[in-house]
Amino acid sequence: MIRANSSASDPKMHSWHNLLIRFILGGTTLIVSISAYFSYEAARKITLEELRGRAFLEVQRGVDEIEEWLHVRKVEVQTLAHTSTVRSLDWSVADPYLKSEVEQIDEFFFFQMVTPDGSYSNTKVGRSNKNIKDRDYVQKALAGKSNISDPFISRSTGIPLIAISTPIWSNSPTIRSPIGTFQGVVKVDHIAQVVNSLHYGNNSYAFALNSQGQAIVHPNSTLMSTLEKPAPSLLKIPDGNLKVIAQQMVNKQQGIQLMEIDGAKKYVAFVPLREANWSVALVIPRQNIESRLQFLDFIALIVGGLTVTMITVLWRVQAFEQAQLKKSKAAADTANHAKSKFLANMSHELRTPLNGILGCAQILLRSKGLPEPEQYHVNIIEQCGSHLLTLINEILDLSKIEARKLELHPHDVHFPSFLQGIGEICQIRAEQKGILFVYEPAINLPTGVHVDVKRLRQVVLNLLGNAIKFTDEGKVTFKVEVIDQLPGDGQTVKYRIRFSIEDTGIGITPNELGKIFLPFEQVGEKKRQTEGTGLGLAITRQLVQMMGSDVHVKSQIGQGSTFWFEIAIAEARESVQSAMTASKGQIIGFEGSPRTILMVDDRWENRTVITNLLQPLGFNVVEATNGQEGLEKAIALKPDLVITDLIMPEMDGFELIQHLRHTPDIVDVKIIVSSASVFEADQHRSLKAGSDAFLSKPVYADELLHQLEFHLGLAWIYQQSQSEEQRINSATTGDRPSDKLTPPDPDVLRELAALASKGNFNAILKLATQLEEIDTNFAPFAHQLRQLARQFDEDLILNFLTQYGVETV
Repeated sequence: MIRANSSASDPKMHSWHNLLIRFILGGTTLIVSISAYFSYEAARKITLEELRGRAFLEVQRGVDEIEEWLHVRKVEVQTLAHTSTVRSLDWSVADPYLKSEVEQIDEFFFFQMVTPDGSYSNTKVGRSNKNIKDRDYVQKALAGKSNISDPFISRSTGIPLIAISTPIWSNSPTIRSPIGTFQGVVKVDHIAQVVNSLHYGNNSYAFALNSQGQAIVHPNSTLMSTLEKPAPSLLKIPDGNLKVIAQQMVNKQQGIQLMEIDGAKKYVAFVPLREANWSVALVIPRQNIESRLQFLDFIALIVGGLTVTMITVLWRVQAFEQAQLKKSKAAADTANHAKSKFLANMSHELRTPLNGILGCAQILLRSKGLPEPEQYHVNIIEQCGSHLLTLINEILDLSKIEARKLELHPHDVHFPSFLQGIGEICQIRAEQKGILFVYEPAINLPTGVHVDVKRLRQVVLNLLGNAIKFTDEGKVTFKVEVIDQLPGDGQTVKYRIRFSIEDTGIGITPNELGKIFLPFEQVGEKKRQTEGTGLGLAITRQLVQMMGSDVHVKSQIGQGSTFWFEIAIAEARESVQSAMTASKGQIIGFEGSPRTILMVDDRWENRTVITNLLQPLGFNVVEATNGQEGLEKAIALKPDLVITDLIMPEMDGFELIQHLRHTPDIVDVKIIVSSASVFEADQHRSLKAGSDAFLSKPVYADELLHQLEFHLGLAWIYQQSQSEEQRINSATTGDRPSDKLTPPDPDVLRELAALASKGNFNAILKLATQLEEIDTNFAPFAHQLRQLARQFDEDLILNFLTQYGVETV
């Protein structure tokens, strides 16, 4: 019985066991299948969104390119409108000037001036009897707004054109309305070229609409304007789907949608422009985007027919891929956020103390009681601080915070002073290593040049820094010489100038020569590689190539290396001379009644620098530690000008500017933003909010005083000083030169004259120091010689030496 019952119970237990297994397998299969299905749908959606995003970015690329092109043209038009020639509204004067500008800026079809009564003249037809006052772009410009018109067909040429219009303002501050308008007219060709270049697979096409829903660019010629008929508005066409898209584009919306167009399902991605009231769209066949999804669909079919094991594997794979996708996206977002936050913090943390260092150096240099030796060392502090600031700015530039490429910004500079400043910095570095630094400028170097000083200084200091770093004994020689005089335009003289840096260092092997200009490559001994990032020579070569040349090198192991490059530099003799003659000495005050300056900054060192710079000149400087306090003091004091930081507690600079511009009693107060922010968006945003100017920190005294002079209409009072000749005479004459100054031997005097003729002021300074060490009786002579050498004027030194019988040529 027991055996029988046992045998009877075994099948029953087995049946329950199988049922349980089937239930588990069935339930697992169902759960896994549902999970696999939803995983498939999630992966498909993510992939589709990624593909749609790429299509949208293609349109955004075209819009950005058009925006940049229009912005450059708009700035060019505004620049010409501010010239005295255009402001004169005298077409006989403006016509030849504007025609030359049309030839120079070949992007423009013609330039045009319009008077308030609607009459106009342009570089194509000259004066015209027609009246165009009713044109929308003329009316907006007469209202004081720069604008870009919708494209129109020229009746004389049949060419589609765009008018970039801006008001012409009078030089008189009492005239607050435009005295006319100025237009730069360009062809639609460039915009059409950019739009037609937008593609996303076969049979895709792009088009652009104006503010009325009319086609600016479209592959269908029947939708384009001609002389005979204007383009039809897509807002009124029978195709309902396209009408919906056109309405969204006119309303300056953006997005990507799937709809039926031309009898087939297509994606339409559209993005509006900011500079003009237009919008660009890209029409993409559905299969161009979704073809990559076919693989996922195939996997889904396989999943439906496979066993539980295959479904489970697929689900795990899908889950893993989804997790990795989210992890990668989160890591990228975190890295980008960390990078932006780091760069912004680094900018403020480095530039803020530099503002204090450079500001205090400038205050000390302006002090009357600072002895001459201390002035020299403070000047070195200021130069080294400026160089450190330059390096910080270059790192931020090269990080491409705003995805902007590097550009050269040349201006006029006194060339000997610029080179001498570099020499003094490198002299200090060389003395610290116990090696000799030799600066050999040619005697025929131009006095004034037009060059990007920041980039040229970066290149030269980088090459000199490497030479000093890899030289343990011997010397580093810095030569600057004129190689050739290039043909100019009749007014500007250009020189080909060679900069060469020769050292007696460790040298570079032939194998390493091919790698030294690569990013992050460091050659030489390992202990020296820790002194740099490996970016220096790569950046240097890129900058020199931007200047139209290249860096050359020759080297021998154990004997040293020579780096050199040659660049064409335009002479700026007139502008530099005028700048030198216009220098009236140190500013000690200004004419007229006292002016009140409100300084708003949460950092005490920034407020202290501005206060100590301006109070000695007669300004009443009031400080505020945040925007809220600044607003209250501005309302109470009604200052003549406000200097404000951007990032502050309680109320930031942007809010402060907006409140100032909406407070009736102080709505016209002048506002200067002084910030350590490196983001161009912050600069543009502050100007758009209502500020009058932007000064980057650290603030330079000359630049600040220039802004105050411009915005407050100041007339400076300068410290009275004798001429250079009178100062020399007063220092070297009286009784007789020999009564006060003991000169060295005639051979030394002739050597000094030769060095002065070559402009080698660094060698003169060294020789003056040697004379003091040889004999203390030479100290007065050496002191006077040192003062003259630091003025970078060889004529002063030669005139001084002729009093001791030295013959000069």
